[in-house]
Amino acid sequence: MHRRTALSALLLAGGGAIALGLGRPWERVWSAEAARQAAFLNVCAHPDDDLYFLNPDVLQALAEGCPVTSVYLTAGEANGVNAPQDEKPDFEGYAAARQYGIRAAYAAMTTGDRDAAWRREVRRLPGDVVFETATLVAKPHVTLAFLNLRAPLDAADGGSNRLAWLWDGRRDAQPYLRPTDSPLPAPGRLRRDDVLAVLASLLSTSAPTVVRTLDPAPEHLRYDSDDGADYSDHQDHLYAAYFAYEAVRRHRAAGGAAVQVQSYRGYFNKYWPRNLSPAVYERKFSYLDIYGWADGHACAVPYGCGDLQVGAGARNKRYGRSQTYRHPGGTAWLVAYAGGLSAFAVFAGTVVMWRRGEGEADWAAPVPVGGQNLVPHLDTVVTPDGRLHLFGVRQDLDVTGPRLVVVHGVQERPGAGFTWTDVGNPDADGDPVRARELGMPYAVADAGGGLTVFVRDFSREVSVRTAGPGGDWGPWTGLDGGGIRDALVAVAAGARTDLYAVTDDELVCWARESPGGRFGKRRTLLHGSMDGTLAVVRAVSGGDGPVIAGQADGATLTIAQDTGTATVKANGGTGAVAGLLRDGLLRLVRRNDEGRVDVTEPHPPGEPPVWHGSGVLFTGAPAVAVDAAGVAYAAVVGVDGRLWTCRLDGLVTKLAWRAAPAPPALSQV
Repeated sequence: MHRRTALSALLLAGGGAIALGLGRPWERVWSAEAARQAAFLNVCAHPDDDLYFLNPDVLQALAEGCPVTSVYLTAGEANGVNAPQDEKPDFEGYAAARQYGIRAAYAAMTTGDRDAAWRREVRRLPGDVVFETATLVAKPHVTLAFLNLRAPLDAADGGSNRLAWLWDGRRDAQPYLRPTDSPLPAPGRLRRDDVLAVLASLLSTSAPTVVRTLDPAPEHLRYDSDDGADYSDHQDHLYAAYFAYEAVRRHRAAGGAAVQVQSYRGYFNKYWPRNLSPAVYERKFSYLDIYGWADGHACAVPYGCGDLQVGAGARNKRYGRSQTYRHPGGTAWLVAYAGGLSAFAVFAGTVVMWRRGEGEADWAAPVPVGGQNLVPHLDTVVTPDGRLHLFGVRQDLDVTGPRLVVVHGVQERPGAGFTWTDVGNPDADGDPVRARELGMPYAVADAGGGLTVFVRDFSREVSVRTAGPGGDWGPWTGLDGGGIRDALVAVAAGARTDLYAVTDDELVCWARESPGGRFGKRRTLLHGSMDGTLAVVRAVSGGDGPVIAGQADGATLTIAQDTGTATVKANGGTGAVAGLLRDGLLRLVRRNDEGRVDVTEPHPPGEPPVWHGSGVLFTGAPAVAVDAAGVAYAAVVGVDGRLWTCRLDGLVTKLAWRAAPAPPALSQV
């Protein structure tokens, strides 16, 4: 039976000294050499984007004591009315109220005191470029930056103050306002390159290991080939993401450190199954209440101490009830290969690989293996001839927006370097707008050496492309049934392949009886509110174990086997679940509500697991693999950009996580 050995790389970079409590088992291997500083740069369109869409990740970084810099490109002054505070438009006042609210929220998240003091100042760059920063006095590693670009709802020139016009050149420069009480000397104007220069400066001064931003390719709500797409998200969100990705690209080209990028879905979260536990949800919205001045606490400024357009109605908007990634990570990025293990991740658009040979105790430093402008995650398979195949998505940005294509990296022979080619996009022959919503690829290899890659397409259906042993790709074909989320996994057993997907309320499956055959009709395996995640468990005995689907609120997991499905307690947390099946016992690995690693004791599938927290703060999803000696390992990519692994045997309380180096600068790739 051919065993699939996939991968799906994660996303951060740099280095990180993470403040860990004493007496935890992983501290004993957290060496001084490993303790480089993890840091975050959040690139948002408006004050509150990070509270709605990037949390609880921001909260977890702050709780770790990591440096966090959040930059807001627009003033977000909307119609200028901080209702019901203002009776008439006051754009400068409303922008100031939003900034007051976001400072109060960050102060509360970091120190517990919303009234903690900030040092506000003007930063200057060559060419008379100025922007405002606020640094938390008690915790000076927390900084907020404001570019204050105008973004009114009812611009007299028909919306020319949108980020879109600055990005695509319809305006040479955009005005920025001076919020009330701002240290800025006066209003002014910023050009496209000025915005990128500010982001370059922040990339340099904050030295992030992780860049977080919004969705560069949000999902459509309605579509008409003549009128285009009606998107689920605010247009400033996607253009903020464009600026972030372009800034990272230039940072890498200039020799900057390897940085991972994570994009978060915005307004579409309200159409997505909720995935936050009740406790995390309430904590998240407690800070939105501070931002929105929902408690009505005493205020000494006339423009208001928060955003009353959010006010007490933050929960009513519904798009903050989840935190979801635009490019979700899978759990098969740790690969048994050449007797040892390999692991892969995407840094600054390029793939890096860690290797540990057979019998070796330490991982070698990661090396770049190619790819350009790739979004964070990958999938991989090993064909029977021993070659590794990597699948990802390249995102090329120009003034019209992102162009997405599935890419394939393949070794000419085992152990050789990777050659990268395009596999295409199932919507590429139509309107280019449709091609933007390409999902993340998932691939399987058959016993004869053929490959099949699956992606979610614009119609929210599955598109499939197959290559024979010679490597020639056939046409894209579609499977029946729509409404799927961007989570696909396939299980290959002998000649048969089963493909699994989730909708918002179903776990579904298609089957193919032979590599050259066609997939049958979609079957529903389970009805229930899903959280959009899916993974395949690794089995020590060969082949694949059960499929694990997450359910809403982080409360339960569904385990799907040939014998049926079972639902068990999940202990909170978000993201896909990695797993190991050994001697009929299951071990699960998942991010918990604190952003660390939860691991279960071995237990029979379908029985309630016992979860234990361990490990470091990490990104993406965990992974599990078994080497040639039968030793199982769990792995995560930490927020410091390092690969962290532990032997997955013995008691959970005795797990020892060990770090491999983070990638260097990638400018020479």
